Amino acid sequence: MTARRWPLDGLASWSGDERPAHLHRRDDGTTVTVTRAGLRLEVARRAGALRARGVASGDRVGLVASHPETFLPTFLALLWLGAVAVPLAPPSFGRRDPWRSHIDEALGLVRPRLVCAPPGLVDDLAAAAVAPVAAYEVLAGGDEVPAPVATDDHAPAYVQFTSGTTGRPRAVVATRASLGANCAAIEAGIDLDGDRDIGVTWLPLHHDMGLVGFGCAALAVGVPVVHLANSAFIRDPSLWMRAVAAYGGTVTFGPNFGFALAARRARADQVAALDLSRLRVLGCGAEPINAATLESFVAAYAPAGLDAAALTPCYGLAEATLAVSFAHGLRTDGAGTVDCGRPVAGHEVKVVGGEVWVRGPSVAAGYLDEQAPDTFRPDGWLRTGDLGYLDRGGLHITGRVRDVLVVRGANTDPHRVEWAAALVPGVRDGGVIAFTRPGTDTEEVVVVIECPPRAPAEVAEAVHAMVSAEVGLVPAEVVRVRPGTLPKTTSGKPRRQEARRRYLAGELVP
Repeated sequence: MTARRWPLDGLASWSGDERPAHLHRRDDGTTVTVTRAGLRLEVARRAGALRARGVASGDRVGLVASHPETFLPTFLALLWLGAVAVPLAPPSFGRRDPWRSHIDEALGLVRPRLVCAPPGLVDDLAAAAVAPVAAYEVLAGGDEVPAPVATDDHAPAYVQFTSGTTGRPRAVVATRASLGANCAAIEAGIDLDGDRDIGVTWLPLHHDMGLVGFGCAALAVGVPVVHLANSAFIRDPSLWMRAVAAYGGTVTFGPNFGFALAARRARADQVAALDLSRLRVLGCGAEPINAATLESFVAAYAPAGLDAAALTPCYGLAEATLAVSFAHGLRTDGAGTVDCGRPVAGHEVKVVGGEVWVRGPSVAAGYLDEQAPDTFRPDGWLRTGDLGYLDRGGLHITGRVRDVLVVRGANTDPHRVEWAAALVPGVRDGGVIAFTRPGTDTEEVVVVIECPPRAPAEVAEAVHAMVSAEVGLVPAEVVRVRPGTLPKTTSGKPRRQEARRRYLAGELVP
């Protein structure tokens, strides 16, 4: 029988348990602690408020993931009712016009019974007239639903939008069975222990790594989690390790760009005052992993007692609910590609024609209202769209099928070009995208870099030289654009195909 860890199993029995479940660090530096008993009561009451608004088992409800303090108990309340949560990205840094377009498309696809949002976004969402809109705050005082509603294991648990790195985001249907299986796989893969571990996260909760890893798997095992606002980390990346030290964190995860930001912003005097000796799982995933980035991070925080053995490269994707593999320690091949470990228990990985395929109980049910037999194959295998290879059982990820740069018949992964360009002073952190354009004899490489307006003109020349030297590709053009110009997913990944489209259409203004 497949091992499962359903997030509500422990929650339903937590009446009277005063141990911490969630700790929310607010922008003013104060911490709000939610006990297990308090979380159970709030979830049961929010379930009652949702039921009073007509939400029943199987109904879809949109949730704007702005603040963990209100989003998480509402998400769990929907699981409690047997309803289907649809996490939605909040607007980033006031950019509401692109957000409205994204939300309109998402809500039009999922056709929710209700949409829940912070008060400041209620009017924006109500204007779309797709469904009734409720502020999170008004859901806090409903009549308690005393126990979770019994629901079939194969029923949908939530709908997760993919990042949309190579095209439009798609709505993945995670079932109760796939979520329970992945929670169990995460528990076993990193040896989660509710009596020992403390999680710390700044990851956005509309993204699978934050939602499943720290919103569901940790809850299923009984691990208390410290939630930092995603916006607080973006403003001050050094907050991440300061929080790990302050709360005695033992488990934390982030994408490669998060490690890069935190390493670059580390101040020696602040690091010297930290104690990171308890941190035993320092996970890195969600995008291609740069070994040099992780090595720089460890070097920056080693004076605080950070053990390099804590590094845990991993691989996963929304179509597999989340986790597919974990490594323990940083290992690379001769070209520097990072080993992301062996498949989690009960799952298989194989590589077919360079593409990674996954099979196991965590594979989701498919895409909402979309037949995709080439992705979710009838034989149970999931074609991930990621390129990679297996070496002595360890999975190495090299890029995305659709993003590969093909020049004179040779394939190059774009992140190698982007990492080289990012080494040049004056290039904004995370502000590089590489793609190809049609050329006379072959495709040509274009590198777009975000730079402050006052950056010296020589930055483009330096990027040209760096990419040529480090990667062996000579860019046909290096385009400078202002910070914030490059298209990214809601989780911060580069949208290379969209950048290419805008470039070819003349929409990327130098």
